[in-house]
Amino acid sequence: MKVAYVYVTDARGYDLLAHSAVSLALSQPAGCNVHVYCYDFLPEPDDALAAALAAAGANLTVEPLRDPALEQHETCLHVTKPSLLKLLAVDRLIADYDRVVFLDNDILIFGDLRIETLQFGEYPIAAVTDLDLSETGWLRNSADPVPPGRRNGSGYFNSGFMAFAKENWRHGDFYAQYAAALDAHDAHCPYKVSCTSIEQCALNIMFSGNWLSLPADYNMQASAKFTPAWQTATVRHYCGARKFIPVSPFRNDGRDTRYINEIRRRLGKGGAAPALVHEVLFQLNALRNSRGAHEIQTFVTQYA
Repeated sequence: MKVAYVYVTDARGYDLLAHSAVSLALSQPAGCNVHVYCYDFLPEPDDALAAALAAAGANLTVEPLRDPALEQHETCLHVTKPSLLKLLAVDRLIADYDRVVFLDNDILIFGDLRIETLQFGEYPIAAVTDLDLSETGWLRNSADPVPPGRRNGSGYFNSGFMAFAKENWRHGDFYAQYAAALDAHDAHCPYKVSCTSIEQCALNIMFSGNWLSLPADYNMQASAKFTPAWQTATVRHYCGARKFIPVSPFRNDGRDTRYINEIRRRLGKGGAAPALVHEVLFQLNALRNSRGAHEIQTFVTQYA
């Protein structure tokens, strides 16, 4: 089975992407295919990412990507214009691959994703339930939003990690549906109060009831940072305004600090952080946040 892993970024997000892509190459079987679509810039010819991926046995393709019809929509905060182009990037690749996996820049991958083992059935997309328990999020109106054992997409997924099946893809149709969903979202968000996640909501509108729900381990979001689930997650998604770099006290633990140090070494960067110190400070922060952590751990265990 032929699998592609794809990112979309602007110049500001490229360094974060480079760290994520190296974590992908280190954790997947040799020969994984990484595609980077660049919005309004291209990396320098001597950029360190290509060499780091090649040393880890991965293949890198870098191309520009623009679409004025999608870019016209307003974005804000940490959601940038490249985020609007996620589905377009997948559409560009899926004819040549059996599976296409989209990854946000702020993801670290610690283990083999085993994409070839996913059983999509009739669904074109597989993703993880969004773990936003805030009063403005999609869960605010329901105490039991996702029945245990649910395997189809009746809820709301996070768009930071999405896998797509070629056999269930409808070229052209999905692009048109996505463009229409973005237009509809400009007028009203059916999921959130004061919504800032335009592309994620648009994707949920178009794939409503038509997505495979993956275990939370495929996209353990930062709301679960102080839970046991975060400690062993295959994929850590540092969603929100604060990312996994720069490494910071109380926010990065020993696991990701050690990994980031290795990634930075492979990218030819310095500034190694002391993993033990960060682990101790992180655990102190975890104790302070234990009440909120219990709530999200319960959600992850029962529903995601």
